[in-house]
Amino acid sequence: MKIKIGTRGSRLALAQADFAVRALEQKGYSCEIVVVSTRGDKDLTRPMRELGKDLFVDAFSPLLRSGEIDLAVHSCKDLPAGEEYDDFFALCRADERDVLVFRKGAEINRIGTGSARRQAELSRLYPQAEFLPVRGNLDTRIKKLLGGEYDALALAKAGLDRLGIKETEELGMRVFAVEECLPAPCQGIIALQGKIGREIGNEQLTVTARIERKLQRELGADCASGVGCLLKDGVLSACKGGRRASLPYTGEESIHRLAEVLK
Repeated sequence: MKIKIGTRGSRLALAQADFAVRALEQKGYSCEIVVVSTRGDKDLTRPMRELGKDLFVDAFSPLLRSGEIDLAVHSCKDLPAGEEYDDFFALCRADERDVLVFRKGAEINRIGTGSARRQAELSRLYPQAEFLPVRGNLDTRIKKLLGGEYDALALAKAGLDRLGIKETEELGMRVFAVEECLPAPCQGIIALQGKIGREIGNEQLTVTARIERKLQRELGADCASGVGCLLKDGVLSACKGGRRASLPYTGEESIHRLAEVLK
């Protein structure tokens, strides 16, 4: 049986889809990649918050319903926060931390990021910096950085690692501890939509992803807002509007308690 896997066409999206391909091939399936264009890929001029909550995933649902694809592969943090989008399976998680990619020798006065969360977190570390919007895939953003539009970019380490992007003679990197910059909910997780995803999904990681997403909702956030959430080593952490809190995770009551602290 051939499994048709839907993915966006960026180099990072294709690299993430390849994880699903390899996992399914190990189960004896053959796979075909289907590249899908989304609203988020077509309109790179407006801020993401203006394009709607499902800008990177809206094109996949009708294809799954019609059977044109059997599986959709996403960055889990791109899924809208609504509970109706919790019907996914988490495949794997890479390094969840954020990283500052900068031009060596440049003073860091202009940081490119489209994330309100990153701006709130990093403004403490770089109080002199101006935060400027940036859109486009990783390769495009780094070209803009090297072209002098920015002094630095705030990015997810998972994406850099999956594309093998490392420090060079021109580019430096500072990886932030989660205590410095708390990641977005489900950052680094590859999410699978479609029933076949159950065969290759990681059950415990799927539970972790849904806990982070539930806390995200409790804090009144969506995927484009300034909220960070992370469940790691039994500790649930969150930040909102520059405030942060953590507590041991002992069940759903921990989500409510943490949300109350930050509301």
